[in-house]
Amino acid sequence: MYLSDTPPWFSFLVHPRQTSDVEQLPGASLLRKYSKDDEEFIQKACTSPALVLGEVTVRGSSIRGEVVGAVRMPHAILTREGVRAIVEAAQLAAQRGAAVIGLGALTAPATGGGSFLLPHLPSDVTVTNGNAFTAAVAKANVLEALAARPVPDPTVAVLGATGSVGVAASHLLADEGLDLLLIGRSTDWLQKRLGSLAPAARLSDDVATVGKADVVLVLTSDPSARLRPGMLKPEAVVIDLAQPANVPLAEYAEFRQAGIAIAEGGIVRIPGYRCTQEFFLDGPEDTFACLAETYLMSSTGLREHSTGHASPDLARTLSSLAARNGVLVRPLQLELP
Repeated sequence: MYLSDTPPWFSFLVHPRQTSDVEQLPGASLLRKYSKDDEEFIQKACTSPALVLGEVTVRGSSIRGEVVGAVRMPHAILTREGVRAIVEAAQLAAQRGAAVIGLGALTAPATGGGSFLLPHLPSDVTVTNGNAFTAAVAKANVLEALAARPVPDPTVAVLGATGSVGVAASHLLADEGLDLLLIGRSTDWLQKRLGSLAPAARLSDDVATVGKADVVLVLTSDPSARLRPGMLKPEAVVIDLAQPANVPLAEYAEFRQAGIAIAEGGIVRIPGYRCTQEFFLDGPEDTFACLAETYLMSSTGLREHSTGHASPDLARTLSSLAARNGVLVRPLQLELP
């Protein structure tokens, strides 16, 4: 792709989530031609160094961002070698002049929510993992789902409540006075991570308890927390924000056949936004909340690291900044029976 000589305002780090992402890489068609199968093709592609994959522009604005790839698949990005690839991608972004570096998909959890990157970058580069604004968008998604399928005294389950998005999202949902079922690996860790919120909610370390919920907010793609239709109420709503997805798009039909509405959450619309890197979202102005957080911090001059677990206060701040800058939560693509 053509690379501008103008330093980007921000860079957003990504990694391939699936084979279709790898097929977008420069030279992928040649690698495919000389590979006997998908496994060999992916193995060859994932020897690539960090590279710029795409450009972000906003119509009527001088704001410019870049998408930088750490070319490792999800299972590899969480290894020590994968972390090295993320550090390399972050350093490339800094060398190209990005003032804000945002983390997409598993690049955040692989680096301690971005905190591992700080010693490897110049002190004037801001790192954000996108979790705060993602938590704010998750709250909006839940409220939309409750309005679309209203029930008396609804229960909202947060699957992955102790995660880097889950703690902030749980606090924001508690602000709404909802009956919360917070699910994590252990109830002790839930109590420790959620602090004063814990006594006001139901805590569970059993994924099967999602069957008690009317709306399930999914914030983890851990295999031990994979959802199946039989685990849920027949008229439940599932909002999947996990990256990679907890429920692949290919399985949505099975959920809908069971009467369960399911949709991808965490997507926003930025007026005039264009990205040359294909993320397979519906509209040209659609993007992930984590990328939008990077854009908002860059365009508004907010310069505080947002690493580790998201702050509920920062989530509220970013929600206000988004409203003032025309960044909208994309409506859920729910198909209700």
